Amino acid sequence: MNIIITAGGTSERIDDVRSITNTSTGRLGHTIGQCFLENHGDEIDKLYYLHGLRALPVKGEKVTAISVAGARDLQAELEKLLTEEKIDVVVHAMAVSDYMVKEVTTLEKIKSGDTTKLEGNKISSSIDDLTIILQRSPKVISSIKKLSPETTLVGFKLLSHVPHEELIRVGKALLEKNDCSFVLANDLAEIGEGKHRGYLIHRDGSYDTMETNEEIARVIAKRVLEERK
Repeated sequence: MNIIITAGGTSERIDDVRSITNTSTGRLGHTIGQCFLENHGDEIDKLYYLHGLRALPVKGEKVTAISVAGARDLQAELEKLLTEEKIDVVVHAMAVSDYMVKEVTTLEKIKSGDTTKLEGNKISSSIDDLTIILQRSPKVISSIKKLSPETTLVGFKLLSHVPHEELIRVGKALLEKNDCSFVLANDLAEIGEGKHRGYLIHRDGSYDTMETNEEIARVIAKRVLEERK
């Protein structure tokens, strides 16, 4: 079985020394990768670990680690693997930025109708009204089953301080939209030191409830392997 696990956060460049990122630590993706290797290593041929900033390494002879920066980098690496290799499972735990940099300008330029962009390796730090125009990042998860229809896909959805019913509803909608086998829905309000409550939603709307990263990893691995049999 060949597996792809994505973990960590993406980083969208503003210039050569600045970027926009998020607070993802990649701990959950790392834990899932180690769980597959340590508990189900005999069933794994290759594990491709696509990781962003700050993600801890997943180590093992069967691991190929690939560092990615932004959403487009991730999309390109996934497309290459899904079209050139037989990928049985994708666990897409990476926190992909919803927005990426379109152009950098100043408020003065916008008000005056000046359409020239600020360019260069490092934008001057003396600008008082630096303005960053963002655009939507590509939805990487939406391409996975289109490229590899037989792949078992696990998606992830993180919300913040929402009613439980809404969390499950949004997670189920993500599952249906992207043809996932499972979606791990979680809420920032239920994540803290030593705890991480997650709900692994199934196609029929039922879900498993877990309380830690380790338990989430074990249940995901178990459900994925059950589906592949």
